[in-house]
Amino acid sequence: MSYTTITQATRDAALQDRVVAAAMKEAIAGAPEFADTQFAAALQNTPSLGLSYFLWPTAIDYEVPYAYAVDSDNPNPGGDPGVISDANLQAVVQTRWPPDGTPLSPAPLP
Repeated sequence: MSYTTITQATRDAALQDRVVAAAMKEAIAGAPEFADTQFAAALQNTPSLGLSYFLWPTAIDYEVPYAYAVDSDNPNPGGDPGVISDANLQAVVQTRWPPDGTPLSPAPLP
């Protein structure tokens, strides 16, 4: 576990893709408290916005299993649902979904 591993996770293309997919699923087909929001509309126009809101929390919340996968020479830790499951990604997205009225501006990625 280290800041290096967290940073590595944020640069993992497979993990980035999965985070965007999780966010988009909530924006398009999620429960009304997610799909019927300003953030859902913004996300549908700019899917990469999901990275700004959910990638770093995912990397931090799942630092331990990601680090273990890296240390175990897993060739695709971000794409392996045995490391970070789809349910884990859904939990990050749902618990950190911004409420209406939150300024929506993408943060720069690493």
